[in-house]
Amino acid sequence: MPPKTIQIIGSLNIDLITRTPRHPNPGETLTATSFTYGPGGKGANQAVACARLSRSKNNQQQQQQQQQQQQAAPPSTSSLSTPNIHIDMIGAVGNDFFGHHLLDELKANGVDTTRVQQTDGEKTGTAVVIVEEDSGENRILITPGANASVVSPPSLFLPSSSSSSSSSSMTSLPDLIILQLEIPLATVVNIIATARESCIDVLLNPAPAVGDLPRDVYKGLKHLIMNETEAGLLMGALGSETAEAEEEKGSPKNAQDICERFHALGVTNVIITLGAKGVYYSFRNEAEGWGEGGHVPAAEVETVVDTTAAGDAFVGAYAVAVVGHGAGVAEAVRWANRVGARTVEKEGAMGAIPWGDEVGGLPVGGG
Repeated sequence: MPPKTIQIIGSLNIDLITRTPRHPNPGETLTATSFTYGPGGKGANQAVACARLSRSKNNQQQQQQQQQQQQAAPPSTSSLSTPNIHIDMIGAVGNDFFGHHLLDELKANGVDTTRVQQTDGEKTGTAVVIVEEDSGENRILITPGANASVVSPPSLFLPSSSSSSSSSSMTSLPDLIILQLEIPLATVVNIIATARESCIDVLLNPAPAVGDLPRDVYKGLKHLIMNETEAGLLMGALGSETAEAEEEKGSPKNAQDICERFHALGVTNVIITLGAKGVYYSFRNEAEGWGEGGHVPAAEVETVVDTTAAGDAFVGAYAVAVVGHGAGVAEAVRWANRVGARTVEKEGAMGAIPWGDEVGGLPVGGG
């Protein structure tokens, strides 16, 4: 039986990370504690989250060794195992040092990068991240670079064997497409419409939130995952945010009201992450048209070190639980909640995302 496929279409950035005791005030200069750079971008982070959380760390290392042996030996001698979920990344990077570094990191984590375009005319996208050490909170400035060139041609969802990317192992339509809003909005809208026509489930993480997201985006959308700030911005754009709702933000009652509004627009599963207050989820019974929701308290965290990749890790974990393990919404949310907690305990973005065998609660898939 061929592996399930999760296809992530989104941004690939290099994160330029500065750690500081506190954020500087306007006009103030501070001496930072440290500076590092590494692969990031919401699309790339979520792809790595899917890849890591559908594998064990040891098995991934074994696969890399087998791939090296395969390159040095005739094909008939290879016994490379197949993971239970194939992770396919679509996006764009520049033909520069950062771009090559990003692709190498994704491949090392088990992501298929065949469909990531390298463009000579654009630089790889960057994200300047300032992390406040005392709280672990971050502020981010993004320069899209090559991400702005991502478009959705008619062949986007076709198996790679039918396109120029014949070296990809993807041989059928994806089981799930994951999207964010760090590539052109018109591209995202077009992808969702095409996926709907092709009966492909879509998970939309509307981050960073925009006020002009067309209502048609929500029609038939399978999964909508957002934080409470993004939920408020989207609801405001729909003309639904009130002063009373703003005061109750983060409360289960207000979260359910928000979920019901998105259900009415056509979304099946709505998940709102609430930071230290946990997660609220709601799913619609498609046969009867009603929604059922629940609140999951925040998972225990030893020390909050860096929240940069927590949301992306949550999205990847939820997708793996649903696609790879056939989990229901409630079970997927609980596991993703634990994954997010483990992620904030480490520095960085991709490097902080745990592997499947480092988080309990769901069985680790093959590979």
